[in-house]
Amino acid sequence: MAGRSADADATPLLSAAQVAQARHRGLVLTQADEDERERVLAARLAGHPGWVAVASVDLEAFDATIGDVTRGLVIGGAVLVVVAGLGSYGLARAALSPVERMRREVAALSEHATRAGDQTPGFQVPRTRDEIAALAATMNQLLGRLHRALARQRALVADASHELRTPFAVLTGELELASRPGRSREELASAVEQARDEAARLARITEQLLFLARADEDRISPHRQPTDMRKLLTRSADQAARRAAERELSCDVRVPAGLIASLDPDRIREAVDDLVDNALRFAPPGTSIVLSARAAGRDLMVEVADDGPGFAAEFLPHAFERFRRPDSGRARSDGGAGLGLAIVGAIAQAHGGRATAGNRPGGGAQVRLELPGAASRDLRP
Repeated sequence: MAGRSADADATPLLSAAQVAQARHRGLVLTQADEDERERVLAARLAGHPGWVAVASVDLEAFDATIGDVTRGLVIGGAVLVVVAGLGSYGLARAALSPVERMRREVAALSEHATRAGDQTPGFQVPRTRDEIAALAATMNQLLGRLHRALARQRALVADASHELRTPFAVLTGELELASRPGRSREELASAVEQARDEAARLARITEQLLFLARADEDRISPHRQPTDMRKLLTRSADQAARRAAERELSCDVRVPAGLIASLDPDRIREAVDDLVDNALRFAPPGTSIVLSARAAGRDLMVEVADDGPGFAAEFLPHAFERFRRPDSGRARSDGGAGLGLAIVGAIAQAHGGRATAGNRPGGGAQVRLELPGAASRDLRP
């Protein structure tokens, strides 16, 4: 049986074989009719045995619709890509403008760094409180540390040049005088003695500068071992006994019996010797230099005190800076290049502690090494 809609063409859409196929399992096909393409769908009609429903659609209109949609998508997509690209570029440029500003500031730092004494400028920190602001703040901290390190280096070079100039000049003068004809044996011996003293002074200053340079690079690693503090301070006192006797001074060691500390005995001995040497230069005759050590819980306190004039108030904040000396110690006859206390401070820091300087209530100077956790065993009764 067959039927069709009122506006359908009388020409059959399917052959008998195609109808049989559609009745069996359905059929979808595309065919051309007078240069027009159409798609045909045929399927068994439910509830009507033997009937097959056939429908067709003109593909020209379908293709035109698909083409219009495709062109719209292509044009719209292209416009969207362009707009998105421009927007992304603008956003990226705005977001990275602080980075570009920081790059220009970094490029300008080399010009400032070449000017001695110039204060290195910092970065302008954005108010965004984001990662860029954190980066700018970190860079400012880094620049501050670099500027301080550069300032210390310049000061060290200037001070070292000043300190080394005098012994070199004296050494050169003595050698020139010794080379002149007609000098007596005694004059030659005196010149050689003076030259030897200046050479020893140069060697001592050089060794101290090398030690402080290693301290700046954190290359001072204390070799800790259990150390009897009474024996350590007694050795320092015995070594200074001859010089102390020449100045009518005495060295008094005050350490509780059995006080054992975990530290580098060579480094601490070096620090104590420097402090005793300072005390010998300033303590008045007839007084005593006190070398003491005690435990404060797990911490160790090592102190050297004298009855001299003490430290000037304006000197105390700078006591452990390099080439810093009180006014009373600036003459060459007083010895020292202003590096002894700096070395003492570096040794204390290498042990994880600190060095402090002050004046005793009754008069005189006292310098203390505070070494946390160094008092490993205290056998005081």
